[in-house]
Amino acid sequence: MSGLLAVPIINYHKISEESDIGITSRRPVDFRNDLRWLRDNGFTSLTFETLDPAAVLPQKPVIITFDDGYRSVLENAAPALAEFGFRAVIYMPVSYIGCWNDWDVQFGGRKFKHLTRDELLILISAGHEIGSHGLSHRLLRHLTADEKQKEIGLSKVRLEDMIGRKVDSFSYPFGRADQLSIDLVRDSGYKFAVSGLFWGRNEAGPFNLPRTNIYRMDSQSALRKKMDRPMRREGLILRDFLIQKGGLATAWYQKIMGIGRP
Repeated sequence: MSGLLAVPIINYHKISEESDIGITSRRPVDFRNDLRWLRDNGFTSLTFETLDPAAVLPQKPVIITFDDGYRSVLENAAPALAEFGFRAVIYMPVSYIGCWNDWDVQFGGRKFKHLTRDELLILISAGHEIGSHGLSHRLLRHLTADEKQKEIGLSKVRLEDMIGRKVDSFSYPFGRADQLSIDLVRDSGYKFAVSGLFWGRNEAGPFNLPRTNIYRMDSQSALRKKMDRPMRREGLILRDFLIQKGGLATAWYQKIMGIGRP
């Protein structure tokens, strides 16, 4: 399993011309250029459900993930992934499948649509993996033990029933996990879990793997730096840290307003 901890995991959200407050919406042309660079530099994509810890990893592996499971993944990301020969892992907030992202904070009432069950099945048929992003995309550290169990364990059961296959991986909402959440992920039968770059912990093994977010304004040079092992991120470290900290505004808004679907 130690080799897996060195595999770079990159994360996207929306692949769209339309921008968002969190600057996580990557333009389709930039996303295609990202994939072209990965292909031209010899990277091979992996998914968690097909990963054999005992097998020898490719020389240059990468795991491509998408948090929140927006419809733009099917409309804009999936064709590009197929073109360049990559597969991805899409993480769904299970209670919002087929719904608008009412859990999120966006100025001007702007909303984005999550993938439907039928759309998830299309992505599965194309070789992509579907993972859980909790039930209601709430920060687990804000929840009681019982609420955490529902977000982690019940989301797995519901998602498996919905897509008709085992769900092997979990993405911590807002990229953060506490120790109880890590334990619950393990006890619920997941094999892997991913978090944010600054909060992943190697001592948690496969249950708190760090990822690097790719943002709207990232250049190809920034992508190359983010793929380096060890990472040569220079000024990107502080910038990305501040962006991810800013994302917690949504988590606090949810807590104050009592937002969350069962």
